[in-house]
Amino acid sequence: MTFLRTENLSKKYGENEATVTALDQVSFSVEKGEFVAVMGASGSGKSTLLNLLGGLDYPTEGKVLYHDKDIFDMNDEELSRFRLKTIGFIFQSYNLIPELTVRENIILPAEIAKEKPDEDRMAQIIDSLGLSDRLSHLPGQISGGQQQRVAIARALINQPEILLCDEPTGNLDQKSGENVMQLLKMLNKDYGITILMITHDARIAEQTSRTINISDGKIVNETI
Repeated sequence: MTFLRTENLSKKYGENEATVTALDQVSFSVEKGEFVAVMGASGSGKSTLLNLLGGLDYPTEGKVLYHDKDIFDMNDEELSRFRLKTIGFIFQSYNLIPELTVRENIILPAEIAKEKPDEDRMAQIIDSLGLSDRLSHLPGQISGGQQQRVAIARALINQPEILLCDEPTGNLDQKSGENVMQLLKMLNKDYGITILMITHDARIAEQTSRTINISDGKIVNETI
């Protein structure tokens, strides 16, 4: 049984002459515990692929199979549950809610799932991310690197099996970006979390176990 794979995944926008093919017959698989980078130029289809893998958008054709079940065969409730419990999302722009404190942002996915967060796990996450003294702060009161760590903590709160990261170091200075990469590698190694990360930075991609290169919506090569 393959952990995660795509089969002939395609996504088109518009109709007739205005049709744009964002993703074109993409097929690949990811084993549990892998750390995979997806590289490509702007507009190559990277973000579209990540959105489809996380069930945030629907394909024009093709499948996303998680434990050999197509996630797009799920009903709305099942797909929402899949996004909440199986997937953790980390975005370049952090997507924190400015009116909520750091702690409130972190536990938000658990509240949406109507579950009480595991306090011991949360304390461990917060401590490992160096956020213990920032829990009562608002996002605007902490640095960009700290905001990205809050976003990582939020992504981990529901104990996901998969992290989908869209340019997680893109808005950070070099030192903060290196710190975030160290955290992601630690999560992959120590927690066994499977990570797929979009990046345009070859130095970042080199730190992962495999790189999938995309151009014009197609996989052009893979490097290990």
